[in-house]
Amino acid sequence: MCGIAGIVGAGADALADRVQVMISALNHRGPDEQGVAVFQNAVLGSARLSIIDPAGGHQPLYSPDRQFATVCNGEIYGFERLREQYSQYPFRTGSDCEVVLPLYEEYGSDFLPRLPGTFSLAVWDDRSQTLLMARDRFGERPLYYSTTSDGLLAFASESNALRAAGFGGMTPDPSMVAEMLRQGYVPSGQSIWSDIESIPHASRLRWSLGNTPRVDRWWTPPEVIDGISEDEAALWFRGALDNAVQEQLEADVPVGTFLSGGIDSTTVAALAAAHHPDLHAFTFDMPGESEVAFARDTAAKHAMTLHVLTPDTSNLADEILQLATTWDEPFGDSSSLPTSLLCKFAREHVKVALTGDGADELLGGYLVWARGTLEPGTPGAPALSQESLKTTATPGKAAGSVLSKMKAQLRTRRSATASSVSSRGVSSGSDVARRYASFRQYFTASQLADLGLPAVSANDVDLSTYNYGTADDISRFDLDHYLPGDILVKTDRASMAHGLEVRSPFLDVKVAEGCLALPAHHKVNETHEKLLLRRACGDLWPASVSDRIKQGFGSPMASWLQLPDVAELKHAHLRDPSSALFDLVDRDAVQSLSADDDQRTWNLLMLSIWWSRCRSMVSAP
Repeated sequence: MCGIAGIVGAGADALADRVQVMISALNHRGPDEQGVAVFQNAVLGSARLSIIDPAGGHQPLYSPDRQFATVCNGEIYGFERLREQYSQYPFRTGSDCEVVLPLYEEYGSDFLPRLPGTFSLAVWDDRSQTLLMARDRFGERPLYYSTTSDGLLAFASESNALRAAGFGGMTPDPSMVAEMLRQGYVPSGQSIWSDIESIPHASRLRWSLGNTPRVDRWWTPPEVIDGISEDEAALWFRGALDNAVQEQLEADVPVGTFLSGGIDSTTVAALAAAHHPDLHAFTFDMPGESEVAFARDTAAKHAMTLHVLTPDTSNLADEILQLATTWDEPFGDSSSLPTSLLCKFAREHVKVALTGDGADELLGGYLVWARGTLEPGTPGAPALSQESLKTTATPGKAAGSVLSKMKAQLRTRRSATASSVSSRGVSSGSDVARRYASFRQYFTASQLADLGLPAVSANDVDLSTYNYGTADDISRFDLDHYLPGDILVKTDRASMAHGLEVRSPFLDVKVAEGCLALPAHHKVNETHEKLLLRRACGDLWPASVSDRIKQGFGSPMASWLQLPDVAELKHAHLRDPSSALFDLVDRDAVQSLSADDDQRTWNLLMLSIWWSRCRSMVSAP
């Protein structure tokens, strides 16, 4: 894992010092060593976090004839198999990322589908004077770029690095400010800055000297295929996930696992413990929502060493301000604070940690809150018969009130959707996709307009690829939006801020593609989510975990906002007329929209704290 940066264009070698500025700005991502490769028209740089071959795996990595080179932020799981395929290639290091070079030599820019793992990378080919940049299938690692009027292209793992070297980042994009407030994050493949771009997940950028960059998608999810039995699916899933965990335990440094107490992290931890004696696990004792008891039961069942972090809320305002230094863009997910604290805590013991990220998106986990978006009669939709009201909506939870709320929410969403379609014209896609697109929306279009921002809404989202009309559309929507825009941004920035590499076995290529190809009935029914996981791995869980309802790794945001020091912070940023926030949004509208200590208040506060830090680097209007 590392941070990467570079500049390409005529005479780029004269700008090596600016690449060094970017690499220095990314030192938190790769504190172990720095390296730069200089060609006449390209400079590549890397700040490395040494995981595989710490002593010899230096970056940038060169081809044997030194005619092309690569920098790579990520881990190529199962890289040994690729090295065996290229047994005649003169590998110079033990680095997993060096397999990029023979793959590129054989397939050019089309090698990406053959590359497993998590990555953002750049390859400079000095023979053809071309640059290839790419991100992995799910967007686990970030990559930004900016172009100049004199034909240069600069890139970096974080937009802050580009800004530090004078490549853009002067003016926030009002549409992206609106999107951040609306859903809590900047959409995947977008940037908060009007003059900086982000390469979307599963996409590549190709550039040649004298031409403009071209961006296209190199991977799409497989289509749904039925015909496999439940038992066959469970047997396949258990084996594939176990193999993914084994591959992701591969490291030349200490490895541990996050263990929230939910079934996703419990499964990963249990499988890891079978291959890694005395595995160290890390859990967060969330105030008012503690899952420590479940984590302890799992640790005891699988002989793990459990480390529990109990946060000190006496200086929470300072922690929130410190958190803002972690994000290069405004970010509204309040669980980013406990995630950052847990990463810092884990780094005291290990350099790599496994997580359960991706399971909710692949296995229908979010349906526990979103069943009302589904069409009646499809897998996962709530049963609306009187008899069904007597059953459980999720294990251990009464369903009557839940289903009543779902029906009410469904009517509301359908009414809102119908109104929006008639007034604005929504893109094609299933009704399920249209309803779910509004599921995580904290500001309405009219409220954003009151703030003086573009009136963006879910109706602006392209839904043309979501046409199953089932929970499969929800899974694919989250893979394109919530997962790469929120969840993976959170874990990447929080872990990299503390020099910790985080790995997600559920996002292994074979596991993820296999899950996506299975139809919804393998994953959800009227009352349960993650059926495949329960069938395949339920025997790994202690009874307390098997019987519990989904909680999610959230935070007591409302109570945090009421703490005296946080209330002072809130007043300074949302009430004081001199607040930097009012450069971006209307002050009067903020007063009414932040009256409640809810997600809207948190999003506005995070936006203000972020902008107050960036403001000093931006020229006055």
